[in-house]
Amino acid sequence: MTGAPNRPTGGTTAGLALGALGVVFGDIGTSPLYAFRESLGGEHELIVDEANVLGVLSLIFWSLIVVISIKYVAIVMRADNHGEGGILALAALVTGEGRARRNLIILGLFGTALLYGDGMITPAISVLSAVEGVEVAAPSVDAWVVPIVVVILIGLFSIQRHGTEIVGRFFGPVMLVWFATLAALGVAQIASQPSVLRALDPSRAVAFFADNGGRGFLVLGSVFLVVTGGEALYADMGHFGRRPIQAGWFALVLPALVLNYFGQGALLLEQPAAIANPFFLLAPDIIQWPLTILATAATVIASQALITGAFSLTVQAVNLGYLPRMRTAQTSAAHRGQIYVPAVNWFLLVSCIGLVVAFRSSAGLAAAYGVAVTLTMVITTVLIAAVVIQRWHWSPTRTAAILAPLLVVDLAFAAANVFKIPSGGWFPLVIGIAGFTIFTTWWKGRWLLGQRIERRALTVDSFVSGLSAHPPHRHPGTGVYLHRQPGVVPPALLANLRHNDSLHETIVFVSVIVADRPHVHPAERDRLRPIGLGFFELELHYGFTDRTDLAKDLQELLFEEISFDPEHTTYFLGRERLRATSRPGMAPWRERLFIFMSRNAGDPSVHFGLPPERSIDIGTHVDL
Repeated sequence: MTGAPNRPTGGTTAGLALGALGVVFGDIGTSPLYAFRESLGGEHELIVDEANVLGVLSLIFWSLIVVISIKYVAIVMRADNHGEGGILALAALVTGEGRARRNLIILGLFGTALLYGDGMITPAISVLSAVEGVEVAAPSVDAWVVPIVVVILIGLFSIQRHGTEIVGRFFGPVMLVWFATLAALGVAQIASQPSVLRALDPSRAVAFFADNGGRGFLVLGSVFLVVTGGEALYADMGHFGRRPIQAGWFALVLPALVLNYFGQGALLLEQPAAIANPFFLLAPDIIQWPLTILATAATVIASQALITGAFSLTVQAVNLGYLPRMRTAQTSAAHRGQIYVPAVNWFLLVSCIGLVVAFRSSAGLAAAYGVAVTLTMVITTVLIAAVVIQRWHWSPTRTAAILAPLLVVDLAFAAANVFKIPSGGWFPLVIGIAGFTIFTTWWKGRWLLGQRIERRALTVDSFVSGLSAHPPHRHPGTGVYLHRQPGVVPPALLANLRHNDSLHETIVFVSVIVADRPHVHPAERDRLRPIGLGFFELELHYGFTDRTDLAKDLQELLFEEISFDPEHTTYFLGRERLRATSRPGMAPWRERLFIFMSRNAGDPSVHFGLPPERSIDIGTHVDL
């Protein structure tokens, strides 16, 4: 239900808000390390004078208010899909039929794919920017920056298997100290230069554009760095809930960020040369080393937001049929949204290390950062417009009045970031296009496979009625046949009957159906249809974040006609052996990609929670 109160089971709002500091706000909370520097200096090389400092600072402040506070925290986070956030969960809320809904879902898939590219850059740029603080404290160790970053990244990804709850419990207090430090550094500098508060006036931003023309517009591509964690706030909502995230943002994170950015602005008004590294130069020399250590810890934590978001999106994509099965681990008994996906974890690690070695500085990575996430934010605004009209019943006039200005801001950021593509912005776009290709190929391939099987399949009713004329041998026990299409006889049963001429006394055709919502209550999960001659059809309904533990769930069902006794139940799984053909359906290269993914998909018995010793795979040949 969209707009419903949302909090994961267990834990107080304050406790969850503290955990969220270490998981959700890390990305946006470490932007002060590099965002102001890149906006004024970096590739733009603006004159560090009062007009430019106040203009950029005004852009930063109002970006935080409009994009994060209004768009994400006040509006988008209300569109929770039964507690889950993220662009896939948002796309699943879109109703209706036909081409319009399909196009919106495709947009959501593309936005999801783009987030993976962002998830690779965030750890790399965050940790690099902090470790570069060593250059301020001890310039002689400059050559060790990249090796130190690589070691830190390996350590960060190695602890992911312990789960978000453990990570958040450790990281939360560290981030509490970090945000307090941001605020303290900012307040001290603002006190010496209170005139910097004039940047609160939005006319300063307007004057900045008027004075700098086209170059001023391009600066938006760097100003956007202050809001890059917005999509992660929404994607990680299922880990902690909406209210703890909102409380953490307004009570601590937003004030600390604003104070620190204004502190950097005040410093630059006094010392324009501090543009080389305004964050670290805010601090006196005596605390440079402690600040560097704290900043490094904070940026390690910053990476957590995108990593956990990538885990959540991956599980949603698998359950919704856009990715093949992958091994996952539930890391918390209290919070269903907290999971670990080993394949994604190690893929992100290798990618992050590659980016660090290739770009070697946070300034270099800043040129690649933001292109993908700006497009994702545009897509989020389009999807939320559909949701507020369809689900919240807003009028078109109200929708346009509230969301059109937000879309204009998103498009302005996206346009400014387009100019980053030649200098590195192409990388996340390539990752996004590759991910989108994988999503759509897997979905289309599964649909095509179902069509091929259905054309040559028997209906359950006609099969059972025909069986009564020539009944096969029946032996004690229950045979469970998993099949994705209700009403059709699984090919695995036909192959088993053909080779053995024998069936169990009780046959249950089980179809696992994933709903367009994150959770399905166990009381609503099963639908049983007796067919006759000991045959039954059973539909089991799950949400797209629910864990499918079939053996356990079947044993908990109470049916007078069926026994799922673990010692007398055998599970039959169909394994399609696929072959690419020239038949209409998909391009040959996509058929080969689908076959490759299918062969390397995770073991279905593990994915569905079936006991290996009671599971039998039966292969069938299918020509695509």
